[in-house]
Amino acid sequence: MRSIIARINFVSVILLGALALALGWLAAHSERPLTSPPFALHVALGVLAGALLLAQIVLRLVVPPPALPARWSKGRRYAAASCEFLIYLSLALLVATGALWGYFGGAPLEVFGRPLPVSPDADPRLADLLGPAWTRALGLAGATASDALLAAHRLLGYVLAASIALTLALGSFSRFCPEAPPAESAQIAPALVEPSPTQSLASRLRLFGWLQFWPQLAIALASAVLLQFSTSGRAFSPSQTGYGDAIYWSLFAFLLLCAATALSFFYTRAARSVARADYLGVHRLTAFWFLSLGLLIGLAGVIISFVGLSLSVSLLVAKTVSQPPGIAITDPNKIIRALDVFVLLVNFALLLAHFIGVGIAAFLTSEATRARYRFAVATVPQEGRA
Repeated sequence: MRSIIARINFVSVILLGALALALGWLAAHSERPLTSPPFALHVALGVLAGALLLAQIVLRLVVPPPALPARWSKGRRYAAASCEFLIYLSLALLVATGALWGYFGGAPLEVFGRPLPVSPDADPRLADLLGPAWTRALGLAGATASDALLAAHRLLGYVLAASIALTLALGSFSRFCPEAPPAESAQIAPALVEPSPTQSLASRLRLFGWLQFWPQLAIALASAVLLQFSTSGRAFSPSQTGYGDAIYWSLFAFLLLCAATALSFFYTRAARSVARADYLGVHRLTAFWFLSLGLLIGLAGVIISFVGLSLSVSLLVAKTVSQPPGIAITDPNKIIRALDVFVLLVNFALLLAHFIGVGIAAFLTSEATRARYRFAVATVPQEGRA
């Protein structure tokens, strides 16, 4: 029972950490970060994730987690263990730096309606705490303590996001799904017709996984650059916010694209276990779960990016129609800006990337259904003889 609680708690820590990162990103690029609803949720979920992290550390000491699969290479096991350690460390430091930033900077942080304490003194200079030599070496000579803590907080956010993405890509969660004993596998494997009914599906998983991973990775990197330009331009040229803003939808579509890219890499890693003759016999209920998840992520990404693209096109059309020929326009809200074009390109690229993911996931799901049918046909004669 304690092992099940530890597993559920670990997954909860991962989900809350990822959600807090997404909300923090949205709050950082809003017009009023400290008073926006995403910022309040970011603080509350961060504190809740920190509390669950402390519970997870205690549970890990009481109930050691399952060992990583022995069939993994040494480098893969080392990378998975390192990513899990970075998740624990970066999340703990994120909570600490966020709380200290609010304390020294005097930010009005609230956790579920309860304000956090703030320092009654002025924000100290970092040079007074660490010394001029250290601050000059770090390039923070004129920074205050809250500025340094905020910079560290943002850096740790990138570390946590990368650690979670690599953990998903390496398939570290598969160790929480114990395999059936060999005796049960031996009863199923002889009944299968050679080659394995999932052998062809495994080769397609490896091929189409790479075909999805590289285009989506390239589009994700390009979209990240364009989103950085777009969100930076909002500080100098604010526009509509909320659900009516195209960049609001593109941020969510970009997060889904990051998840889809990590999942496509997992396709290539899962091909080895899918190729086993007893895969469908051992994993009757959880077989091909990643294909269903990839299809759901792709469909959600297509819908969200299509809404963002529609808003971008309608905004450009409205601004073009509202510009009378031969008359100078002084209203900045009626001028087509580079920001509007960047957001349009981002939404179009994200829509294309999610279409690729949906098409590949749908094709692989149909192949998985055929593999299930071949497995059922191969096992029926033995069950009848039994």
